[in-house]
Amino acid sequence: MTKQEMKKTLENGEDVWAIVKNHTTILPYKANLLIIEGVNDNGYIGNKVLYKTTDLFETKAKAEHYLHHANVTRTEQLPFLTWEEFDKGNRLIRFIGKNGERCKLEGYQSDDTQGGFIDVVVNGTGSHIDYDYTEENFYKAYDECVRLFRGEK
Repeated sequence: MTKQEMKKTLENGEDVWAIVKNHTTILPYKANLLIIEGVNDNGYIGNKVLYKTTDLFETKAKAEHYLHHANVTRTEQLPFLTWEEFDKGNRLIRFIGKNGERCKLEGYQSDDTQGGFIDVVVNGTGSHIDYDYTEENFYKAYDECVRLFRGEK
């Protein structure tokens, strides 16, 4: 709905719906209503009510649809692993990188030779980095996992 269409709707006495602080509320025509494009937040200047035009909708259904489906976020965390946990046997973490690739950090240790290696593998891309099995290399490998998780180059 454009600014002009919104004003016409209000002038005709029709209701307009607004998103206000994470809930929908009816916004009936008011003489003191001021619609400003580019306003950062809904708020007031004197007795004028300010709404971003992107927060105004023709119907309650459209406002509720926007409220419940726009800007949906998901919080994900990279599994945290210390060297001590890794060295004592918890030698595998799997995660999805920011670009959607399946990744893993895995350690292989040979008890009889005191050797081994640490792998960082990105499935689907063929990316595979091997490190010697040391505490210092564990942190390098984990840094690589953080980079993949964040989607950094």
